[in-house]
Order: sequence, then C-alpha cells, then structure tokens
Amino acid sequence: MRKLIMVCVLMIWGASPVYATGFGFGGFGGLNIPIVQDDQSSGTVFGVKGRMELARNIIVEPNLGFGKFGDAEFSFGTREGSKINAYGVDVLLGSGFGGTSGVNIFGILGAGVYSITRDYDEDVTKFGWSTGLGLEFMMIPTLGLDVRGKVHVTGSEGGGTKKSATVTGGLNYYFGI
Repeated sequence: MRKLIMVCVLMIWGASPVYATGFGFGGFGGLNIPIVQDDQSSGTVFGVKGRMELARNIIVEPNLGFGKFGDAEFSFGTREGSKINAYGVDVLLGSGFGGTSGVNIFGILGAGVYSITRDYDEDVTKFGWSTGLGLEFMMIPTLGLDVRGKVHVTGSEGGGTKKSATVTGGLNYYFGI
C-alpha cells in the first residue's frame, strides 16, 4: 500500500508542470483528539505539505504528518498513548486559493497510510481516509493562514478502526500563481 501511495504522489508531481496552475508548500501543527478511544487522551500533531492547484477551486495536497496521543489514566495505572506517522494525499475543494484575497472556505477529502505504534503493545500500518473543512485567510497574495478540522479513520489490529479528529493551524506559501 505504501508503494501505491508513493507512486500516486510521484505521478501527481510528475504531471504537475502540464496541469498545475500554481504551487505552494506549508506547515501545520495542532491538537490530535481520539474519538471513542478510552485508552488514549488528546495529544499533538504537526507536519508539512505540498500544494498544487489543478484548477481554480481544486488543490491536490501531498502531506506528511507526525502525531502522538496522550497517556490515559486508569484506576490500575497509566497507559502510554500511541505515536502516529502518516503520509497521504488530500484534495481540497472550495472557493479560490493562493492569490485570492480574503477568506477561502474549502472541503477536504483525503487518503493515506497511517503507521501507529505504542511501546510493547501496538505496531500497525494501515490505509485510512480523512474528511473535513478548512478556512484559509490570505494575508498577502502569496501567504495564507490555514485553519482546519479533520476526522481520520484507519484500520487497527483485530478488524476494528481507530478514529481521531485533528484541529490544526498553519501557514501556506504560494509561488507560480
């Protein structure tokens, strides 16, 4: 699955001079919140992303993220939270991007590979998907402040799923617009 995702990312980057109308990159950081998981508490997430504008309202965004859930407190002691490394591709659909001043609202659809580890307990790499909403505040034509909320769903050992939400903020820099 990793190879398939990486091939897709490379194909998108390779085709970008032909189809892309703008490029950019950015970084983000924020809060990682477990959903229906009593064995973990909220933690942090941060990462980097590339951005390719394929049409005025469509951006393809390969990304790499690193996160950690917090430790959970139980009556019998503390259980360490999981660490997450993720890479994938998001597609942003919305109202204008780099070069468009003001506030731009967009929807997010994404897929990727999530590697989830916890000392002595869990070490799994699974395919997952995400969806969410975001806002980009364009401060100047080439620099935007990005705020977004996403829900992530990925498989876990035993056939179940792990669900989490992220709330992040970051900066995007555009060139070639």
